[in-house]
Formats: sequence, C-alpha cells, structure tokens
Amino acid sequence: METRREKPDRGSDLEAAAPDAASDAAFAGSGKKRAPLYAAYSLCAKNPLTWLSVLLAALSFAARIAYYSPIRDGAEGTGTFLFPVFFIVLPGLCYLFFTLDIVFKGKRELYRTSRPVLAFTVFLIARALWLLKEGKNGVTSAAFVAMLILAYVVCAVLYRFAVNTGGRKRNIALRRALALAALATAFIAELILVLLPMMKQALPFAAYLAEASLLMNILAPIAVLIGAKKLESEHPLPMAGDRKDGRRIRSLDPMNSVAVYIMPERNSANNLFHDCVEISKAEEYIRKKREQGLDGFGYTHLFLAAYVRTVSQRPAVNRFISGQKVYSREDRIEIAMTIKKDMSLEGSETIVNIVLSPEDTPETIYEKFNKEVEAVKNTDELNSSFDKLAGLVNYIPGVLLKLTVWLFKTGDYFGLLPNIITKLSPFHGSIFITSMGSLGIPPVYHHLYDFGNIPVFLAFGMKRSENEVREDGSICRKKYIDFTVNTDERICDGYYFASAFKFFKRCVADPSRLDAPPESIVWDIE
Repeated sequence: METRREKPDRGSDLEAAAPDAASDAAFAGSGKKRAPLYAAYSLCAKNPLTWLSVLLAALSFAARIAYYSPIRDGAEGTGTFLFPVFFIVLPGLCYLFFTLDIVFKGKRELYRTSRPVLAFTVFLIARALWLLKEGKNGVTSAAFVAMLILAYVVCAVLYRFAVNTGGRKRNIALRRALALAALATAFIAELILVLLPMMKQALPFAAYLAEASLLMNILAPIAVLIGAKKLESEHPLPMAGDRKDGRRIRSLDPMNSVAVYIMPERNSANNLFHDCVEISKAEEYIRKKREQGLDGFGYTHLFLAAYVRTVSQRPAVNRFISGQKVYSREDRIEIAMTIKKDMSLEGSETIVNIVLSPEDTPETIYEKFNKEVEAVKNTDELNSSFDKLAGLVNYIPGVLLKLTVWLFKTGDYFGLLPNIITKLSPFHGSIFITSMGSLGIPPVYHHLYDFGNIPVFLAFGMKRSENEVREDGSICRKKYIDFTVNTDERICDGYYFASAFKFFKRCVADPSRLDAPPESIVWDIE
C-alpha cells in the first residue's frame, strides 16, 4: 500500500490539522497532482558553477595571502595586534567553510553558504576602516567608507535572503534577482571606483592583488546564485535556524514560544500521568505473530509499533526543545531503551538507540529492534557504542570532566554537538521506553533528562488481572497492562497530548490495525 503524506498548514491542535487532512484526502481523490508548497535553491556538486565558485574562492585566498605576505611592503593593517586575526585567519576560515558548504551541503542546505559570506563582511568592514585610518588606496573620505560598509552589508544580507528560502514560496525568483543585482553593482563599482583609478597610478602588480581578490570574492557568490536550481517539496525544506537533528517550528502561537523561556528546564515542565490498556486482543495478536515466525515478539515490539503509528498521525509528539526553541524530528523516530544481558543482579545493562520511521509496521520494527539488541548482546560485556564513548569520557579527571559536560551542554544548546555524539547519546531522541513487566513490577514514573532533548519517557509494567461486572450482572476477568508517561508539556498542548495517547491506547488494544502501513502520514506544522 502506498503511503500518502499530508501536511497541516497551521496550528498545533487537531482542529487546525483536520481541515487540511480532509482537503488533502479530497485532492488525492480527484486524481490531480498537488503543487509543491515549498521551494529552496540547490547547487549539486556536479554543477560546473559549483567548482567555478570553489576555484574563485581559492584564487581569492591565494591573492590575499600574496598581498599580505612579507614581499608586499606597506599592506594595510600589517604590524598591528589584530592583523593576523582579521586579515589572515578570519578570511581563511570564511573561504574554507564557504567551499565546504557548497560542495557537501549545497544540494539540500545551500543556506549554509550565507554564514561565511556574513562573516567575510566583518573582514571587509575591518579592511575599509584600516584603509581610512592609513589613507591608502585613495580611501580618505569617511563618507566613502560608510557607503562601502553599507554596500558590503546589503550584499551579504541580500545573498542570505536569496539562499535561505526553505519556507513557503515567497518570491523566490525575486530574491535571487535582487541578490544578483546587488552583487553585480558591487562588482562594477569596485572596477570603476577603485581598480581603474589605481591603474592610472602605474602601481606595481602586487598592489592590485587585494582588489583582484575582492573582485573574485564577489564573483564566487554570483556563480552560486546563477548555478543554483530550484528545489521544490510538499513540506518545509531546510532553513537557517534548523538543527542537524530537527527542523525548527516557526509558526507556534506566541504563548508556546514564550513558555520555553518561562520553563527553561525539561524537568520543570514535565507532566506525569498513568493509564492502563486492556490486552485480550493484544495477547491474541502476539501469539499469531510468534506463530508466523517472529520468535520473541512481545509487548515491547507492540508498544514501539503503537507509538510509531501515533507519531505518523500526531507528529507534534515527535518534537523536542533545544536552545529555547521548538524543533520537529520530521519522519525520524529515535527510540532509546535500556536492556540487560541477563535477568540477574549481576547482569550488565546498556542503552540501545533504534531509528524508526512512520511507515514502519510491527514486522519491520521487530527486525530493526532485534538487530540492534542482538548486536549489543553478542558483545562480551554488553558493550554498546555509547558505553565505549562513556568509557573514554570517564578517563577525564573529575574537575575537567565537569568542564567537559558543561561544554557538551553548551554545544547542545546551540546545536553544535558533533553527529557522532548525538547519534550515540541515549539522551537525544524521540522517546525513552522501558519495560517494568520483565522485572515483575508496576511501571515507575521516570524523570526526563535535562541534558539532551528526549521529550517523552514511557514505562509499562507487568500484566495484571481484574474482575469486572458486565451489564447483565455476571463477572468477567480481564487482563490489563499499566503504563506511565512523563512528557515535556512545552512541545504541544494538553489536548494534543490527550488525543495522541488515546490513539496510542487504541493501537495497543487492537493491534491488527498496525499490520499495514498507514494510509497517510501527517507532517508537522511549519
């Protein structure tokens, strides 16, 4: 069965999403193809203009190094304390990151190239001020320098405006045209107002290197904008402000945006609740799965499948908070779970991370989950990748370890933690699930972690029986499983949470609905 993806336009509540879902269903029934709602610019590595911009950046840096080398006597800024920082290190890093962003990120995240362009503007402003101070290259007017600085800022801002277009289509072609016009004007102005007057003075060749470097600096982003192709999608594309592990939600109500500052810590914003689910159909379903060859299929797999299906229809529960901003994981559902090698007091334990997607069924979840668990259990001491990372960190002395953890938290706040850490970390994910049933006890109310970004902790306990009175007065005995949930209330409102976990309960109580992939998948809001 083909899974159709729906995209609600506005709001975090279900009333806002429902009309769009109905509209999408009607549109799908008409047989027409829905026009993409979102657009951005893309520049793949195979495009010749990609490598032209890289070449221009490399030549520009080479010319700048030659200009500021000892053989160029009297270059502006030399001999000052800040010279190596502003005139060598800063532009060098800008060239490096501009090149890396174009080659490796240009296809999906071309907006990243705006950051080195903005940083390079700082160098240009510093250079203009130094030229004015030292009266070189004919720069003797403060008004002229002010115009230069304004031109630099306008070009950088318009370039960022052009490449940062992952949201709804908002004059994307006009954005590029404005940026190209500004950069072309800057290129012509540099030729007429600076380079031509210098040529009339018959200066040595080395004197022209700085201006030649600046001209190539302007041509590099022009090549990017000319070569960029439009990338269209039915859901939001990456934009500045997104994280590696999530897309920022930008259309939240003001109250929800302010709440993350009022309640900055996850444990100060948690809600706990307890519920139970009747499992007569679930027990029959598990028996059938085992008869079909899924040895060991149990309630852990069932709870995972139910939660994955819930996320496919209620995507807001797959959000997280980082740096006082709300993000969506989109179609990536990351599960963290503790496992033991054997059920004994001495048995070692570790945490495994399983990555699932909204289309997954109980069978695919069973395969993915067991693959991760078996890979860890086959080690001698139940040694997961996270255990190895923790073992390395444990070698750091206590005082430095505290500083290391602080650096981790600060990097995580700004989204700067390396992928290798966030992928291995059990504190980063969609949900932490733990089974108390295997321990023979009821579910605990487990706290959330202030480090990382897991917004939901779900624990389920052992099976229990309960006598109930039917309408005719007879007694029947039913089986239940209790579960507890600890949620970060800042990711969505109470009505949404209630609807999500009612849906979750229905999936556990009647798992047969999980066998086929969902007919449609709802995307989170913008």
